[in-house]
Amino acid sequence: MRQGCGQGYGCGEKTMSRWNHGLAAALLLAACHVATAALPGDSLYQLDAPMRAQNGQPFKMADLAGKPALVTMFYGSCQLACPIVFHHMEATVAALPAAARGKLTAVMISLDPKEDTADSLRRLAHEHGMDGPGWVWAVSDTDEHTRGVAAALGIRYRRLEDGTINHSTRVLLLDRQGRVAAATDDIGTKPDAGLLAKLRELTRR
Repeated sequence: MRQGCGQGYGCGEKTMSRWNHGLAAALLLAACHVATAALPGDSLYQLDAPMRAQNGQPFKMADLAGKPALVTMFYGSCQLACPIVFHHMEATVAALPAAARGKLTAVMISLDPKEDTADSLRRLAHEHGMDGPGWVWAVSDTDEHTRGVAAALGIRYRRLEDGTINHSTRVLLLDRQGRVAAATDDIGTKPDAGLLAKLRELTRR
C-alpha cells in the first residue's frame, strides 16, 4: 500500500518538489489577486477581457500594473487612419530618453478579432519596427470583449459591409495604477505636447 507523507513517513524529493511548486503557484495567484483588488476603481487595469499578445501568450490589462502604459486601438488591414496611429505611437515613444522608454509599455489592441491573430500582429509589429521590448500587440477573443475594451478606452467603431472598420482614433496614457493620466484624439505625425509632457513626468519617477 502506498504511504502518504506525514508523521513517521519520509517524503521523496519529487513529491516535495511538486508540493513546493504548487505552494509557489498558489502564493503567486494570491499575490496577483491582491494586487488587482488593490487597484483603484477607475483603473483600466481592472478590465478583464482576455487577449492574446503577439508572442502567442495570454494577455490582460492587469499584466500592465506597476508601469505606465501608452494604449491605443487599430486593426491590421486598415490603410487609412491606422498607419498614422502607428507613426504617432512610435514617435511618442521615441521622444523619450532610452532609460525612460524602459519604464513604459506601449500597447496596440486590435479592433478586429475576426481577422487579426497573434501571428499577424507579430508580423505587423516587425514590419513597423515596433516589436522591441516594451511593445505589446494584442487581440481579444470575441467582438463582445473587444467592444468592452473600446468602450472603456473611449474609442468608437463599427464594421462596414465591405469588412472595413470605421473607428475613432485615440491614444491614452495610463499611470502605474491604470488611471487615465492623459489622452489625445489629435493623432498626427508628431507627439501630442500635453500627453508627452505627462509621459515624461511619469517615466522620471
